[in-house]
Amino acid sequence: MASGKVFAARLSRLADLGFRAVDALLVAIFAVLIVLVFANVVLRYLFDSGVSATDELSRMIFIWIAFVGAVCVARRNGHLGVDLLTANLSPRARRVCRVLTDVVIVLCCIVLSVGAWQQTVANLGNIAPVSGLPTALNYLAPFVGGVGIGLVACVDLVAALLGVPEPDHEEGHTA
Repeated sequence: MASGKVFAARLSRLADLGFRAVDALLVAIFAVLIVLVFANVVLRYLFDSGVSATDELSRMIFIWIAFVGAVCVARRNGHLGVDLLTANLSPRARRVCRVLTDVVIVLCCIVLSVGAWQQTVANLGNIAPVSGLPTALNYLAPFVGGVGIGLVACVDLVAALLGVPEPDHEEGHTA
């Protein structure tokens, strides 16, 4: 059993490393978004020109930041939550609520992922008019987000079923 705990600890550290890399990537992409939009504003107002593809690219980048960022926040257990009811429950009842919540999250993620995948496939042939990128990329982001949050919820569900205590919001990761 000790080797299982060692494996779980190593896997958790590996996941932490991966999520730190994703966080760094999100920061870099957000910096690119800021530079793109700012440069386009300056070009439009000072030089009466601009880069046409900036609008489409900034929209696409923002969508990806939102959905990939949501996965990172879910991993940290940082999404907005109301614990008015559960704070007053017994530990056993809190655990039941945690399991039910994780099941609902997984089901919602399945619905989101299936719908987003269908939209991705349906839009593979549609090309954005200015940038030339497939519009399917916009629908791929919610698919990635749904799968990612679903996986985080599945891990938390297994942890809840095994009796692992719920992580604090400041802890930085789930079990």
